Amino acid sequence: METNKQLVRAGYLLSAALFFIPLIDAAMPLLPLQLGEPRWRWGVIGQFSNVLLVPMLGLLLAIALATLSDGRRVKRVVGTFCGILALILTAMSVSFVLDFFQVRTLVPENMRHAMTVASSTALIKNILAIITLALLSRAGFTGPGISAARAHVRTVDTPASPLIGGDTRSTRSE
Repeated sequence: METNKQLVRAGYLLSAALFFIPLIDAAMPLLPLQLGEPRWRWGVIGQFSNVLLVPMLGLLLAIALATLSDGRRVKRVVGTFCGILALILTAMSVSFVLDFFQVRTLVPENMRHAMTVASSTALIKNILAIITLALLSRAGFTGPGISAARAHVRTVDTPASPLIGGDTRSTRSE
């Protein structure tokens, strides 16, 4: 199967846009960085949990395109990137939980329940994103590409049948 290189390139560009644009849009209102402030860190991690779905879709698209176009190097690079992102998001989620307990003391009593619900929802989103990124990372290093899958298909000569005249050839997967 011939791959349409222009289509694959356009797909990679789209996957990069799906990854970067939502993250940049979410990051711009959060500047300037205030890494020493627990309220800021808690808010940032909670905010990013809302936009993770589209960037992960971009990563999935990149791995799928690399698989279909036999781009093993791209597949491994994206897989490595997903693994690194999973580790970073894990560290951010631990920080999010710790910051929650610090920030919770600053919130009025009547707002603590709403804060707890919002934080729990954000943490669940982050956990699902970590699992998804880990699976995408694994996909970047496992499974054959299309050409490797085709290499397992061989042509087998079958004897002529009285119902089907002549020599017949069939393909079988191993």
